[in-house]
Amino acid sequence: MKVIDLIHDSEHQLRLVYSDPITCHQYAWWLLEKLTGKKKAQLIAQESVSLSTSDHNTLQKWLQNLVDEHKPIQYILGSVPFNGIDIIVKPPTLIPRPETEEWTCNLIEQLQTLRQAQGERSEEPFAILDLCTGSGCIAVALAKALPHATITAIDIAQSALLLTQENAKHNDVANVICLKSDLFNALPEGGAFDLIVSNPPYITQDEWNTLDVSVTHWEDKRALVAQDHGLAIIERIIHDAPRFLKPNPDIQAHQIPQLTIEIGYQQGPAVKQCMDTAGYKQTQIIKDLEGKDRIVVGSISNDRPTHS
Repeated sequence: MKVIDLIHDSEHQLRLVYSDPITCHQYAWWLLEKLTGKKKAQLIAQESVSLSTSDHNTLQKWLQNLVDEHKPIQYILGSVPFNGIDIIVKPPTLIPRPETEEWTCNLIEQLQTLRQAQGERSEEPFAILDLCTGSGCIAVALAKALPHATITAIDIAQSALLLTQENAKHNDVANVICLKSDLFNALPEGGAFDLIVSNPPYITQDEWNTLDVSVTHWEDKRALVAQDHGLAIIERIIHDAPRFLKPNPDIQAHQIPQLTIEIGYQQGPAVKQCMDTAGYKQTQIIKDLEGKDRIVVGSISNDRPTHS
């Protein structure tokens, strides 16, 4: 069968639910690439492809998943690229978003610059805590880029931790530790971490009610929705994080934040105020490439006494 005919047929079916023709075209190609195990350029070059009855059935099943069941295509493809690594995704664990990838990439660049500046001390122990790790995309990306760091990935959902472990193995990463916990509850206090990062639940119930069914029918609500106008978990993290952070003059000298929290685009001022009230220094709202508030960052004071 001609490749172009397969693409056109898939696009025709996808238009039943996707109004954007570019999306339909891209999804059609992604499905055919996954089905055949070949890249788009290879398929175009060979012009025709031989599909078995089983292959045809599989393709139609995927299209039905997308059109009738509103299944996210990422779950059908089975993985997504994230900061140069391949993250396996499975329902109902949250699918990594480009906005999260963006700030993670920026943080990695800052930390790599710091390690280079440290010279002989660049292999000193360095500890990062990733709260609400989900698929482990942030933790694994950090671990891959910073092999001398130890990343502790925490989630309340066992299914998420199993997926994080799978992603660490899939990307040949050995410096990720997974721990089941409701935020800090299972951790000993005492300033064990140089940095804490988190993409926590931060949307409101009202916002959840407006989301596409591809989200509400497939992704874990607990990973997205928080009480108190979406701020409940963020406020817990801000309040408790100083007890688990240790002063680090190096990262503060390089203006690298010790706490990074992803937020909803309307939450910036409230979250920054919460950090300021809690005594964080160098607090800042940072926008994403679309100009929306995306993360709020801050650090503890260098002269803060450490826990014994």
